Amino acid sequence: MITLMDISPISEGDVREIVRILGEVAAMKPAPDAQRGFLMKELAKLIGADAWVWGVAPRLVPDKQPVYLYQQTGGFDEARLSRYLVAVEHPDSGAMTAPLASAMIEAGSQVTRLVDQIVPLERYRNSPAWPYWQAADICPILITVHPLPGHGVSCIGFYRSAAAPMFTARESRIAHIVLSEVPLLHEAGLPHQTARTTPRLPPRCRLILNHLVTGLSRAQIAGHLGLSVNTVNGYMKMIFRHFHVHSQVELISRLRQGDGGDTPDLGSGSNPSIQ
Repeated sequence: MITLMDISPISEGDVREIVRILGEVAAMKPAPDAQRGFLMKELAKLIGADAWVWGVAPRLVPDKQPVYLYQQTGGFDEARLSRYLVAVEHPDSGAMTAPLASAMIEAGSQVTRLVDQIVPLERYRNSPAWPYWQAADICPILITVHPLPGHGVSCIGFYRSAAAPMFTARESRIAHIVLSEVPLLHEAGLPHQTARTTPRLPPRCRLILNHLVTGLSRAQIAGHLGLSVNTVNGYMKMIFRHFHVHSQVELISRLRQGDGGDTPDLGSGSNPSIQ
Protein backbone atom coordinates (compact mmCIF):
# COMPACT_ATOMS: atom_id res chain seq x y z
CA MET A 1 0.00 0.00 0.00
CA ILE A 2 1.31 3.47 -0.92
CA THR A 3 0.66 6.27 1.57
CA LEU A 4 0.03 9.90 0.62
CA MET A 5 3.43 10.85 1.99
CA ASP A 6 5.14 8.41 -0.38
CA ILE A 7 3.61 9.60 -3.63
CA SER A 8 3.74 12.43 -6.11
CA PRO A 9 0.47 13.74 -7.54
CA ILE A 10 -0.43 12.44 -10.96
CA SER A 11 -1.52 14.80 -13.67
CA GLU A 12 -4.83 15.10 -15.49
CA GLY A 13 -3.04 13.63 -18.50
CA ASP A 14 -2.00 10.61 -16.42
CA VAL A 15 -5.59 10.10 -15.26
CA ARG A 16 -6.85 10.25 -18.84
CA GLU A 17 -4.31 7.63 -19.89
CA ILE A 18 -5.22 5.37 -16.96
CA VAL A 19 -8.90 5.60 -17.89
CA ARG A 20 -8.10 4.92 -21.55
CA ILE A 21 -5.99 1.84 -20.78
CA LEU A 22 -8.52 0.35 -18.37
CA GLY A 23 -11.39 1.16 -20.71
CA GLU A 24 -9.72 -0.51 -23.70
CA VAL A 25 -8.86 -3.60 -21.64
CA ALA A 26 -12.48 -3.84 -20.43
CA ALA A 27 -13.76 -3.50 -24.00
CA MET A 28 -11.58 -6.32 -25.32
CA LYS A 29 -12.95 -9.80 -25.89
CA PRO A 30 -12.34 -11.75 -22.64
CA ALA A 31 -8.93 -13.37 -23.19
CA PRO A 32 -6.57 -12.94 -20.23
CA ASP A 33 -3.30 -13.31 -22.15
CA ALA A 34 -4.28 -10.74 -24.77
CA GLN A 35 -5.72 -8.36 -22.18
CA ARG A 36 -2.67 -8.63 -19.93
CA GLY A 37 -0.33 -8.17 -22.87
CA PHE A 38 -2.13 -5.04 -24.08
CA LEU A 39 -2.37 -3.58 -20.57
CA MET A 40 1.31 -4.17 -19.83
CA LYS A 41 2.52 -2.72 -23.14
CA GLU A 42 0.45 0.42 -22.64
CA LEU A 43 1.36 0.76 -18.97
CA ALA A 44 5.07 0.23 -19.74
CA LYS A 45 4.89 3.08 -22.29
CA LEU A 46 3.13 5.33 -19.78
CA ILE A 47 5.72 4.82 -17.02
CA GLY A 48 8.76 4.52 -19.29
CA ALA A 49 9.67 0.86 -18.69
CA ASP A 50 11.60 -0.96 -21.41
CA ALA A 51 10.78 -4.48 -20.20
CA TRP A 52 8.20 -6.21 -18.03
CA VAL A 53 7.10 -9.56 -16.63
CA TRP A 54 3.84 -10.90 -15.21
CA GLY A 55 3.93 -14.15 -13.31
CA VAL A 56 2.76 -16.07 -10.29
CA ALA A 57 4.75 -16.96 -7.20
CA PRO A 58 3.44 -20.15 -5.59
CA ARG A 59 5.63 -19.11 -2.65
CA LEU A 60 6.49 -15.55 -1.60
CA VAL A 61 7.24 -15.42 2.11
CA PRO A 62 9.98 -13.50 3.93
CA ASP A 63 12.18 -16.44 4.98
CA LYS A 64 12.01 -18.60 1.84
CA GLN A 65 13.57 -18.36 -1.62
CA PRO A 66 10.83 -17.05 -3.94
CA VAL A 67 9.70 -19.30 -6.77
CA TYR A 68 8.16 -17.80 -9.89
CA LEU A 69 6.28 -19.12 -12.89
CA TYR A 70 6.22 -16.53 -15.65
CA GLN A 71 3.01 -16.13 -17.62
CA GLN A 72 3.95 -13.26 -19.94
CA THR A 73 6.97 -11.05 -20.64
CA GLY A 74 7.62 -8.09 -22.90
CA GLY A 75 10.48 -5.89 -24.06
CA PHE A 76 13.21 -8.49 -23.58
CA ASP A 77 15.26 -10.02 -26.33
CA GLU A 78 16.05 -13.70 -25.92
CA ALA A 79 19.51 -13.22 -24.38
CA ARG A 80 18.44 -10.51 -21.93
CA LEU A 81 15.43 -12.55 -20.80
CA SER A 82 17.68 -15.53 -20.08
CA ARG A 83 20.08 -13.37 -18.06
CA TYR A 84 17.10 -11.87 -16.19
CA LEU A 85 15.86 -15.34 -15.22
CA VAL A 86 19.33 -16.21 -13.89
CA ALA A 87 19.43 -12.97 -11.86
CA VAL A 88 16.01 -13.62 -10.32
CA GLU A 89 17.00 -17.15 -9.28
CA HIS A 90 20.12 -15.94 -7.41
CA PRO A 91 19.68 -16.68 -3.68
CA ASP A 92 20.47 -13.11 -2.68
CA SER A 93 17.85 -11.76 -5.07
CA GLY A 94 15.45 -13.91 -3.09
CA ALA A 95 16.79 -12.59 0.21
CA MET A 96 16.25 -9.02 -0.94
CA THR A 97 12.54 -9.70 -1.58
CA ALA A 98 11.90 -10.35 2.13
CA PRO A 99 10.81 -6.74 2.90
CA LEU A 100 8.47 -6.81 -0.10
CA ALA A 101 6.84 -10.03 1.07
CA SER A 102 6.56 -8.64 4.59
CA ALA A 103 4.93 -5.44 3.33
CA MET A 104 2.32 -7.41 1.39
CA ILE A 105 1.56 -9.67 4.34
CA GLU A 106 1.27 -6.69 6.69
CA ALA A 107 -1.01 -4.79 4.28
CA GLY A 108 -3.07 -7.87 3.40
CA SER A 109 -3.47 -6.45 -0.08
CA GLN A 110 -1.60 -5.39 -3.21
CA VAL A 111 1.58 -3.38 -2.69
CA THR A 112 3.82 -1.59 -5.19
CA ARG A 113 7.44 -0.74 -4.45
CA LEU A 114 10.43 0.88 -6.11
CA VAL A 115 13.67 -1.03 -5.63
CA ASP A 116 14.97 1.50 -3.08
CA GLN A 117 11.75 1.10 -1.09
CA ILE A 118 12.50 -2.61 -0.78
CA VAL A 119 16.21 -2.47 0.06
CA PRO A 120 18.71 0.41 0.20
CA LEU A 121 20.37 0.97 -3.17
CA GLU A 122 23.76 0.37 -1.56
CA ARG A 123 22.55 -3.08 -0.46
CA TYR A 124 21.26 -3.79 -3.97
CA ARG A 125 24.44 -2.68 -5.72
CA ASN A 126 26.70 -4.55 -3.30
CA SER A 127 24.68 -7.76 -3.45
CA PRO A 128 26.33 -10.93 -4.77
CA ALA A 129 23.42 -10.93 -7.22
CA TRP A 130 24.27 -7.47 -8.59
CA PRO A 131 26.65 -8.73 -11.35
CA TYR A 132 23.77 -10.85 -12.67
CA TRP A 133 21.42 -7.86 -12.75
CA GLN A 134 24.14 -5.90 -14.54
CA ALA A 135 24.50 -8.73 -17.05
CA ALA A 136 20.74 -8.46 -17.66
CA ASP A 137 21.18 -4.67 -18.10
CA ILE A 138 18.72 -3.92 -15.30
CA CYS A 139 19.00 -1.49 -12.40
CA PRO A 140 15.72 0.47 -12.01
CA ILE A 141 12.98 -1.89 -10.81
CA LEU A 142 9.31 -1.35 -9.96
CA ILE A 143 7.38 -4.31 -8.54
CA THR A 144 3.71 -4.92 -7.75
CA VAL A 145 2.62 -7.99 -5.78
CA HIS A 146 -1.05 -8.91 -5.54
CA PRO A 147 -2.09 -11.71 -3.12
CA LEU A 148 -4.13 -14.58 -4.55
CA PRO A 149 -5.45 -16.56 -1.58
CA GLY A 150 -5.14 -20.27 -2.19
CA HIS A 151 -2.88 -19.79 -5.21
CA GLY A 152 0.08 -17.64 -4.20
CA VAL A 153 0.94 -14.15 -5.38
CA SER A 154 0.54 -12.36 -8.70
CA CYS A 155 3.89 -10.64 -9.39
CA ILE A 156 4.44 -7.86 -11.91
CA GLY A 157 7.84 -6.30 -12.56
CA PHE A 158 8.84 -3.30 -14.67
CA TYR A 159 12.48 -2.72 -15.61
CA ARG A 160 14.81 -0.20 -17.22
CA SER A 161 18.32 -0.39 -18.58
CA ALA A 162 21.06 0.05 -15.97
CA ALA A 163 21.96 3.44 -17.48
CA ALA A 164 18.40 4.78 -17.19
CA PRO A 165 17.08 6.91 -14.29
CA MET A 166 15.21 5.24 -11.46
CA PHE A 167 11.45 4.96 -11.55
CA THR A 168 9.68 7.77 -9.72
CA ALA A 169 6.96 7.85 -7.08
CA ARG A 170 4.56 9.13 -9.75
CA GLU A 171 5.26 6.15 -11.98
CA SER A 172 4.90 3.78 -9.05
CA ARG A 173 1.51 5.28 -8.19
CA ILE A 174 0.27 4.97 -11.78
CA ALA A 175 1.28 1.30 -11.92
CA HIS A 176 -0.33 0.62 -8.56
CA ILE A 177 -3.63 2.22 -9.56
CA VAL A 178 -3.87 0.45 -12.92
CA LEU A 179 -2.90 -2.97 -11.57
CA SER A 180 -5.29 -2.71 -8.62
CA GLU A 181 -8.22 -2.20 -10.99
CA VAL A 182 -7.86 -5.48 -12.93
CA PRO A 183 -8.47 -8.25 -10.34
CA LEU A 184 -9.71 -10.66 -13.02
CA LEU A 185 -6.39 -10.41 -14.85
CA HIS A 186 -4.57 -11.38 -11.66
CA GLU A 187 -6.86 -14.36 -11.13
CA ALA A 188 -7.62 -15.57 -14.67
CA GLY A 189 -5.41 -18.13 -16.36
CA LEU A 190 -3.55 -19.03 -13.18
CA PRO A 191 -1.22 -22.02 -13.35
CA HIS A 192 -3.05 -25.12 -12.20
CA GLN A 193 -2.62 -26.26 -8.60
CA THR A 194 -0.08 -28.78 -9.91
CA ALA A 195 2.29 -25.83 -10.37
CA ARG A 196 2.26 -25.23 -6.61
CA THR A 197 4.75 -28.10 -6.27
CA THR A 198 7.33 -26.13 -8.29
CA PRO A 199 9.17 -24.92 -5.13
CA ARG A 200 10.18 -28.54 -4.48
CA LEU A 201 12.25 -28.64 -7.66
CA PRO A 202 16.01 -27.93 -7.40
CA PRO A 203 16.95 -24.34 -8.40
CA ARG A 204 18.51 -25.34 -11.74
CA CYS A 205 15.37 -27.27 -12.68
CA ARG A 206 13.21 -24.24 -11.82
CA LEU A 207 15.44 -22.04 -13.96
CA ILE A 208 15.14 -24.37 -16.93
CA LEU A 209 11.39 -24.69 -16.37
CA ASN A 210 10.93 -20.93 -16.64
CA HIS A 211 13.08 -20.83 -19.77
CA LEU A 212 10.74 -23.44 -21.27
CA VAL A 213 7.63 -21.54 -20.23
CA THR A 214 8.95 -18.41 -21.97
CA GLY A 215 9.23 -20.41 -25.20
CA LEU A 216 12.93 -21.26 -25.52
CA SER A 217 14.06 -24.57 -27.00
CA ARG A 218 16.43 -26.93 -25.21
CA ALA A 219 19.27 -25.91 -27.53
CA GLN A 220 18.62 -22.22 -26.81
CA ILE A 221 18.53 -22.87 -23.07
CA ALA A 222 21.79 -24.78 -23.25
CA GLY A 223 23.45 -21.94 -25.14
CA HIS A 224 22.28 -19.23 -22.74
CA LEU A 225 23.19 -21.16 -19.59
CA GLY A 226 26.51 -22.49 -20.86
CA LEU A 227 25.35 -26.10 -20.59
CA SER A 228 25.38 -28.98 -23.02
CA VAL A 229 22.10 -30.08 -24.56
CA ASN A 230 22.62 -33.46 -22.88
CA THR A 231 22.82 -31.71 -19.48
CA VAL A 232 19.63 -29.78 -20.20
CA ASN A 233 17.97 -33.04 -21.26
CA GLY A 234 18.97 -34.55 -17.92
CA TYR A 235 17.30 -31.72 -16.03
CA MET A 236 14.26 -32.05 -18.28
CA LYS A 237 13.91 -35.70 -17.27
CA MET A 238 13.87 -34.62 -13.60
CA ILE A 239 11.18 -32.02 -14.38
CA PHE A 240 9.10 -34.57 -16.31
CA ARG A 241 9.31 -37.05 -13.42
CA HIS A 242 8.30 -34.36 -10.95
CA PHE A 243 5.16 -33.47 -12.90
CA HIS A 244 4.44 -37.02 -14.14
CA VAL A 245 4.58 -36.08 -17.82
CA HIS A 246 6.44 -37.42 -20.86
CA SER A 247 6.84 -34.41 -23.16
CA GLN A 248 7.30 -30.65 -23.17
CA VAL A 249 3.82 -30.14 -24.63
CA GLU A 250 2.32 -32.27 -21.86
CA LEU A 251 4.33 -30.36 -19.26
CA ILE A 252 3.01 -26.94 -20.34
CA SER A 253 -0.52 -28.36 -20.50
CA ARG A 254 -0.15 -29.81 -17.00
CA LEU A 255 0.99 -26.46 -15.60
CA ARG A 256 -1.91 -24.60 -17.21
CA GLN A 257 -4.72 -27.16 -17.03
CA GLY A 258 -3.74 -29.82 -14.49
CA ASP A 259 -4.25 -33.54 -15.00
CA GLY A 260 -8.03 -33.48 -15.46
CA GLY A 261 -8.69 -34.83 -11.97
CA ASP A 262 -10.61 -31.69 -11.08
CA THR A 263 -12.99 -32.08 -14.05
CA PRO A 264 -15.80 -34.62 -13.49
CA ASP A 265 -15.94 -35.91 -17.07
CA LEU A 266 -12.16 -36.37 -17.18
CA GLY A 267 -11.53 -37.50 -13.65
CA SER A 268 -12.07 -41.19 -14.15
CA GLY A 269 -8.51 -41.77 -15.33
CA SER A 270 -5.76 -43.06 -13.08
CA ASN A 271 -3.35 -40.12 -13.22
CA PRO A 272 -0.83 -40.30 -10.39
CA SER A 273 -1.03 -37.64 -7.73
CA ILE A 274 1.79 -35.18 -7.13
CA GLN A 275 3.65 -36.03 -4.00
